[in-house]
Amino acid sequence: MAARTLLLVAVLTLSALENARAVDVNERVLTDAEYAQIAEAKSIYIDLTFSTWHPRGRTLSQIGPALKIKLTDAGFTVVPKASDPHDLTLKVRYREERGRQYRFDTYGTEITCEVKLEHASAGMLLDLTIRETSGAYDSGTPPYLEALERFDTNPYFYFLGEIVSSRTRSRSDVTGALIHSLRQMIQAETPKPEQLQDTHELLPAESLYPALVRENTIRELGRLRDDRAVPLLTAMLGHASRQTRLASIEALTPLRDSAEVRSALERMATGDRDPEIRRAAASALNASTPESPVN
Repeated sequence: MAARTLLLVAVLTLSALENARAVDVNERVLTDAEYAQIAEAKSIYIDLTFSTWHPRGRTLSQIGPALKIKLTDAGFTVVPKASDPHDLTLKVRYREERGRQYRFDTYGTEITCEVKLEHASAGMLLDLTIRETSGAYDSGTPPYLEALERFDTNPYFYFLGEIVSSRTRSRSDVTGALIHSLRQMIQAETPKPEQLQDTHELLPAESLYPALVRENTIRELGRLRDDRAVPLLTAMLGHASRQTRLASIEALTPLRDSAEVRSALERMATGDRDPEIRRAAASALNASTPESPVN
């Protein structure tokens, strides 16, 4: 039993490292006057540049259409040309670079996406850099496709429309936007009858990857160790998905000194129907406290 528990802790730790988000976020505090300037922003221009190491510039990325859908769904009007009147500019610099070599003819891909949100009068509102790379070649997924999947399901990219909206309309920071977006995702998991008739076109990340996005967002909120996420993360301990419950335990482990978190983990350690979940919760209660993340 002890060996099984140690193995489980090791698996959870490896999972945390494998799924760690490589993201830099810079957002300044805006004045009341600046918020008044941007609060009514409705139109946005996407200034996108793209490069890839693949021959002839061939790529499977759908970042252009994805950005338009995300911003449109967030309530913005996306203008096609820089000369068209617009309130905001989203500058996106997307690069695919050759990563490590797996064998003589197979390489990984490293994706870097720099995102800057600007307002003509208020200036820079958000400076965000997302980095993803191919994982282990033995994962069963071709390295390039794995890098794209990791990027598409990175919470900072997946929820970019909500992040832009919260930055301009609700005075929320990026972490607050992630918390709100995850809560909205959970609430939408059971579609209403009228939603079943929705014919809105979805890209692969929006239609095929919600479980990955959910778990990645949970892990990122755990890495950030923001107390605002605790109520949502403890609620996620009751999710039907076993992987979601494991991710929530992992995310809450650094916050277990909180009475609310410790109580929730103790309930999981004795009451969850899955023995592996119970062992994971017990291990979380006894784990050493890791160092705080450096942003």
